[in-house]
Amino acid sequence: MKAVLITGASSGIGKALSYQFAAEGHNLVITARRQDELDKIKQDIESRYSVKVIVKVSDLAVDGAADRLYEKLRAFDIEAMINNAGFGDFAMPWEMDLAKAQTMVDLNVRALTTLPLHYARDYSDSEATLLNVSSIGGYTQFDVAVTYWVTKFYVASFTEGLAQSLADQSKSMRAKVLAPGPTESEFVTHSSEKGAIDGDDLFPESAFITAEQLAQYAYQLFESDQVVGIINGENHLELKEPIYPYAQVPH
Repeated sequence: MKAVLITGASSGIGKALSYQFAAEGHNLVITARRQDELDKIKQDIESRYSVKVIVKVSDLAVDGAADRLYEKLRAFDIEAMINNAGFGDFAMPWEMDLAKAQTMVDLNVRALTTLPLHYARDYSDSEATLLNVSSIGGYTQFDVAVTYWVTKFYVASFTEGLAQSLADQSKSMRAKVLAPGPTESEFVTHSSEKGAIDGDDLFPESAFITAEQLAQYAYQLFESDQVVGIINGENHLELKEPIYPYAQVPH
């Protein structure tokens, strides 16, 4: 079965992405930690759209979980992989909960590296698409979320570099990175948990877009020929060529 993988699909952006891609006729493999929420989404999507939804429960922050999830994906033809799972933290570096920081790096960086490298190995010569969700924090710095921002710098640079490598080697697979700003989801709440700063006070209401609007932007990026999709200060999507400098190895 041909399907789109969406991680972090139980709520917020991941949930909205699931509905957006289903509405466009794509079968889905959705994954997150919460079985009950995934099952509700599966039932609702399948009642609305003529698509199939497969649920795979996984906590990708756990060591080895990304490898185990990918092995389960071998039963499907994954036409697109959307790495959305991740969380942040609002605290000065010297006030940050260390355990939370370590888990954040495991999820935002390690799992996000593992799944795409498996995917590129199997699909680089296929008409497949990798879409990693970074953040505007992948292109700027913010003093109350330094560790989180660094993970998103990694996501942005890793994805842009992969995209360039695929293009340089004339591979068929595409890699893209979406960089949203504040979005109406559980992100701010989760980022404030065990954090030293309440995220509700950091952004004005006008800064937020809905998860559904972001999912529409993600689909525009998915269908485009561009590599980077950044949500600008007016909450509009800007499609761009790679931003990070890239140098080929001399031959």
